[in-house]
Amino acid sequence: MGRLCKRGRNWLQVYNGDGDVRECSWTSDGVIGSLIDYTIPELYHGEAAKKMRKRLMEQDYSKCVVDGCPYLMTGEICNIQTELGEIPEYPEELYLAFENDCNYRCMSCTVHNYLEGRTKEELEHNYDIIESRIRQALPYAKRIGANGLGELFTSKRILRLLSEWKPLAPPEECSVRLETNGSLFDKKHWEQIENLGQYNLEVAITVMSFDELTYQRLSGVQYPIRRIEDNLRFVKGLREKGIINMLEIATVVMADNFRTLPEFARRCIEEFGADYVRLRPYDNWGAQDEMEEFFTNIRNPKHPWYSEYKETMAHPYLAHPKVHDHSGGNDAYTRKSVPFELSDMKWRILTKILEESDKVMSSISEINNLVIYGMGNITHILVKEMNARNIPLLCIIDSYKESGCFEGVPVYNIKEVKGLVNNEISIIVMSLTGISDVYKNLNEYCIQGKVIPIWDIIDDVEISDRLKYINRL
Repeated sequence: MGRLCKRGRNWLQVYNGDGDVRECSWTSDGVIGSLIDYTIPELYHGEAAKKMRKRLMEQDYSKCVVDGCPYLMTGEICNIQTELGEIPEYPEELYLAFENDCNYRCMSCTVHNYLEGRTKEELEHNYDIIESRIRQALPYAKRIGANGLGELFTSKRILRLLSEWKPLAPPEECSVRLETNGSLFDKKHWEQIENLGQYNLEVAITVMSFDELTYQRLSGVQYPIRRIEDNLRFVKGLREKGIINMLEIATVVMADNFRTLPEFARRCIEEFGADYVRLRPYDNWGAQDEMEEFFTNIRNPKHPWYSEYKETMAHPYLAHPKVHDHSGGNDAYTRKSVPFELSDMKWRILTKILEESDKVMSSISEINNLVIYGMGNITHILVKEMNARNIPLLCIIDSYKESGCFEGVPVYNIKEVKGLVNNEISIIVMSLTGISDVYKNLNEYCIQGKVIPIWDIIDDVEISDRLKYINRL
């Protein structure tokens, strides 16, 4: 039997006030249902979870977010794979991040959006259900974690669950991972959950920068940096006493802070006793527009400071064995390398069709039983050029347009297509992105034929290579 990523077998996270549960936080198909509607065993053994495990068993990572998963970025995915075996009733690893309460407002984070539009009564009702169902599963967990989507020490219910955790397994077999921004990790707050010190305890603290102005700007707060520094010294004391077994200090690598990374790493190790310094790749969680994202994402080769970033990453201190670049040294796996890139490529394709129409039409005339998928500007120009040269076109298919006619050519909504099932057709696809979804759509409606992306007809290697990359082809 094949092997699969451990997160697909062992790991569950409850990650918002709607009780949504995901089997992995780094996949587009990770959400397997809600604790408002189902218990943890029902979700853990449900069809959505089984479907995801099947995909991972087939080594299919097409739905995994590469920039989010350190194992895919670093090529270490094989190192965290395990046999499927018999799935237990409850997951071995349970991560709690459902309150989404945070005292920071980081520039790329949307965690506060989860609370918008909900009354306190609605939230408390949901939290009651979520908490009761988590309590049923907690004794069976051998590893628990918090918080990841919010700040641990402002999450009252999660703190209560942690303080009351009594696993069935002996303490030496149990472990805990706490994630926090460190701003409240002092003696007073630690005392609420100091019971966790009897287990194998990992603590991960993310600090945006030790430069006060940069820290405040990236975190969206006005706290003095000395608060973080004092708290890190307190945590270091817990590490030296063996209460904390592993201390990780992390930062998110961005244009604002990359120049200070060598000194950041040095202080983490030498001053604050970090066992592990994690350099996390930036990801836009939806709070920034594409222009802001472009100027923040320093790992993008098109960024104006990219060369300086690469020089910084070659600094000797960043090769320290305790420093770990979770991007694997890879460039950003971004859908858009520059703002409005897709619009620019669409314009370049249109220009090619108009300025080199004879050459483009010559290529198209060699295609038999031609069908176009997708109405839009490119289709409008292409059809007019084809009509001017009497190049036959069977029809145009679109997933959203109503059936009708354009320039004498039949237009069919894909749900109403007839007569193409048994034909040997060729389908020129006008979409620049989402090609895998187009394939699925055509198969769903039994439209068989040779699929040709529009960029394969346009003689531009740069456009072709870039769109293949964007579409993961």
